[in-house]
Amino acid sequence: MVNYHLVILVHGYCSVWGNSSHLAYIEKQLIENVKPDDGSKLLVYKTGSHSGYLTYDGIDVNGKRITDEILEQTQQVRENGDTVTKFSIIGYSLGGLISRYAIGVLLKQGYFDKIEPVNFVTFCTPHIGVSKPHTRNFSVRLYNNIAPHFLAITGSQFFLKDKVGEFSKPLLVWMADPNSVFYLALKQFKYKSLYANVVNDKRCCWFTSSISLTDPVNSLYNKFPQNITAEYIKGYEPNVIDASKPFYFEQKSKEQTYGASSRRGLFWKTLNWCKLIGTIAIYAPIMGLSFVVSSIYQRIQTLNRLRHFHSEKSNNLSHLYEYNENTSLFTNLSNKLEDEQDTIVEDMYGAMNWKVSHSSSNFPPITLDDSQKFAVEKLNTLGWQKFPIILRHTTATHAGAIVRHADPNFDEGKVIVGHFVENVFKLE
Repeated sequence: MVNYHLVILVHGYCSVWGNSSHLAYIEKQLIENVKPDDGSKLLVYKTGSHSGYLTYDGIDVNGKRITDEILEQTQQVRENGDTVTKFSIIGYSLGGLISRYAIGVLLKQGYFDKIEPVNFVTFCTPHIGVSKPHTRNFSVRLYNNIAPHFLAITGSQFFLKDKVGEFSKPLLVWMADPNSVFYLALKQFKYKSLYANVVNDKRCCWFTSSISLTDPVNSLYNKFPQNITAEYIKGYEPNVIDASKPFYFEQKSKEQTYGASSRRGLFWKTLNWCKLIGTIAIYAPIMGLSFVVSSIYQRIQTLNRLRHFHSEKSNNLSHLYEYNENTSLFTNLSNKLEDEQDTIVEDMYGAMNWKVSHSSSNFPPITLDDSQKFAVEKLNTLGWQKFPIILRHTTATHAGAIVRHADPNFDEGKVIVGHFVENVFKLE
């Protein structure tokens, strides 16, 4: 009989292109470099039941879907006469939130009664949502109110616009509550770690990916890696920042600083919007109209899928809210479009947040709402290892951090994944 350490990899949200191949590089590195010396074996499995537009269906629904996959994999091991004795889960982007939900379901079902939870790791995960912190900026407030509608159920949960249970809290807030099964499940893992970009990942910027009340790296505004002052973990420099030492934003870029005067500020704001509009115009035939149309269509499809999902008694989730890869021409095109989509989103944030400060002590502080503050406070009681990361060779840092696909500009992501495999992932 063989004892297995089951390792689950959960990919994130990326519209029609979101799929398990995004985690192929991490999978390969784990299989090739992690060798248990106690006679047990590592079994690495990438989930796929939430691929593509299914990510629209919600963190909860997709959490239940991957729970079913985990149980199926566990059962297959048992049918072969072996057993799963240890369990780890690694989530990327939205996959980190889906993973947090799934382990709550597993705990409720008694999965961890005989299986030891070891590693819980997230890469670039918006733990407290993706809504922008409070601001008087009209375009930001408009974005926060409109964007959720294009991402169906998941969008509402991302932006904390949903309500679950009789207490009417957003799902992400409830998942951070010490009385919830999701918090209790996370608490059981021996090692909890996260990786967070410090630059050019504004959809999943520092305050949410690192679960922080502050933003010392000015991640909402800064887009130049050279403006980050930090020391690095030996052997992984200059990509994995040593969080035990001071790291912060410090204006060093020779690029023109915005906001020096109202006239110059208006000029740069207009220039940013012109750049954004020009970029959208170029890619509109592929992404523009199709995105709006598909968002409407997929919202209808999502409602139909959810109606069918909730019609099955085994998919009742209400009890959880109680206190207690092959390369092809199409693949290459899809990867390019994914990266361009990431870049356009970054440009949107840049256009909205045009006023940048001159010094590390003078940039606008972030202001989280009470729900976000609550989630940060409670999640930080769990004892995370936090690893700030910085990529300089690409602006698509959200994708580059895990080497989402083969791209020479993602070479620094290999350093980050190497750090994870060699230092963070534990067997005991």
